[in-house]
Amino acid sequence: MSDETTNKFSLIDLPDVPDSVDNAVKNLSDIPTKNIGQTFGDLWYLVFGGISHAADKKRMKYATDLEKYHQELTQSIDQIPNDKRTEPSIQVTAQALENSKYCVSSELLREMFVKLISGSMNIDKKALVHPSFPEIIKQLSERDALLLKDIYSSSKPALPIVTIGIRSNDNGYNVIHSNVFISKTLNFSTYDYMLSLSSLQHANLISISYDTWINDEKSYEDLKNTSEYLQVKEILSHTNQSKPYLKKGMVQLTHLGRAFCSICVATN
Repeated sequence: MSDETTNKFSLIDLPDVPDSVDNAVKNLSDIPTKNIGQTFGDLWYLVFGGISHAADKKRMKYATDLEKYHQELTQSIDQIPNDKRTEPSIQVTAQALENSKYCVSSELLREMFVKLISGSMNIDKKALVHPSFPEIIKQLSERDALLLKDIYSSSKPALPIVTIGIRSNDNGYNVIHSNVFISKTLNFSTYDYMLSLSSLQHANLISISYDTWINDEKSYEDLKNTSEYLQVKEILSHTNQSKPYLKKGMVQLTHLGRAFCSICVATN
């Protein structure tokens, strides 16, 4: 960016990365307490060196990731056409910079912050940016972000989800597995799916409903091949019930979720 542009958008002009990497490398190569004897120094390093070594490695990695973040953010802002640039929202950008320091070492979450900050400076996108977005990103795990990206990139407006149970004598059913969900692109465990779905639902990025479902029986066929369904089916093989009870539901992005994805997840 030009000097004039840099001054105009000084809010996101991050400070230079400190000499953490060089210092850390030096510390890793130094022998502690070398002035009081090689033997004692060796013993000190054997006892305590592993701790400082690990800490220095962490500092080196963080410094490297921070430099990447600075470069990625600068590049993203540079790509905004001059006639589309606007002053960043202090409410959004200040929060994003503060919250992003906890996520700098996650390439996936760092990318979301870069898109959010640069999006807040783009006239075409700024209207969709909400002050809650920085806090939402900070609270996402990488699995949450991957699942959200998968849901957003789906060509279908809603995705199937089921609760699997066993029918009871009072015409109800006992739940064995709830919110069973699978993705064609991700290979999460059932627990990871459930945890990430709960996280995304808590953030109001998705809705999970069993009051409505997808009007296409084929949409639920893959869920009948899950280990959860087959487990309940095996249990029922020793009873007079022919198949598990399947409560159909669907997963959708909320209005907030669509706006969030269009800013923080979309590829363009």
